[in-house]
Amino acid sequence: MLNNEMYFVRNMKWLRDEAAPRETWEYQIVADSEIVGAVTYGPYYFTVWQIGFDTKEGDGRWLCLRVNHRMTVGDDSPAEPASRDGFYHGGGAPDEIVALSSLFLRRRLSLGPVVRIGDLPRMLDRRNRANSWIDRPLVAGQSNLNALPDWFQKVEGLRSALHQPFILSVKLYQQALALIEDSPDIAYLNLVSAIEVLSGEFDVGPVTLADRDSKLALLVARIPDEDLRRDIERRSLELERFIGRRFVRFILDHVEEDFWDHADRPEMGRVESDNLPKLLKRVYAFRSKALHSGEPFPAFVLRPPLMGAEIPFGFSFAQGERQWDEKDYIPYAHFFERLIQHVLLNFLKRNQTN
Repeated sequence: MLNNEMYFVRNMKWLRDEAAPRETWEYQIVADSEIVGAVTYGPYYFTVWQIGFDTKEGDGRWLCLRVNHRMTVGDDSPAEPASRDGFYHGGGAPDEIVALSSLFLRRRLSLGPVVRIGDLPRMLDRRNRANSWIDRPLVAGQSNLNALPDWFQKVEGLRSALHQPFILSVKLYQQALALIEDSPDIAYLNLVSAIEVLSGEFDVGPVTLADRDSKLALLVARIPDEDLRRDIERRSLELERFIGRRFVRFILDHVEEDFWDHADRPEMGRVESDNLPKLLKRVYAFRSKALHSGEPFPAFVLRPPLMGAEIPFGFSFAQGERQWDEKDYIPYAHFFERLIQHVLLNFLKRNQTN
């Protein structure tokens, strides 16, 4: 049976058993405001760490979170086997404590590295990047400012009605680049939004009520009055924006063959052009779950791609209690970023006044 309780709660219940094996870990917490005091709550100890420094409003300062974790021994596991419906939000009890404290104190708090395990000082990067990059092409190689005048000229030539949506889209792309290493999931959302800004009026072709809701179409089809049936269908389609469909069609319409000819594409984990439509539908579905249900992107999006892969390879990917199968895979952030840049440039080139 799935356990839907937060790890913060589960860990306290596990440790009520005095015989349960446990280990103490300490974490650095970073704040940018004055916080005082200390609190012990069950197996958790949260305290001010940085004392006596001359700090002002907005300066970074450190707190310490000590957590007694229940350990696993042999085949014993505190988590259910991974599944498609497993409990997952991208972190554990320390992440939950810091997020909850941010809410209750109305302060910016972020969880830093592990600083101690048991009695031993240990500095561990919780992101486990090992000097890897999520989007290495952004920092590799060299760029020449001499390439800018031709693009600036195209901005001048852009149809005036498109100036504001284009620069809004460009700023979302710029924000994605700034976030992609530390918050690739938020960068992913920004990249999707960069396309939504431009695709709102994009023609998606003829649509039917069944495209919107197949069950509703069957119900409407039972109405004997043909004129009434047609009016209901027409009005229903007027109310439907087909935003996800516009997102997919817009990208597909602006992808040209040279995108697939990139020299550094991997041998394994390569996105094929004929798979792009269904992958974009998945991307938009995950985007909607993230925005409307708070469900995080799959865990592999938060990690550097293996061997530069554009999409995970293998039959499944699991983290903790959650598992994603091949039918859940979406491209890594570095591939999606390159795709969006390609689309924005082509949009600019295609919408010149001359």
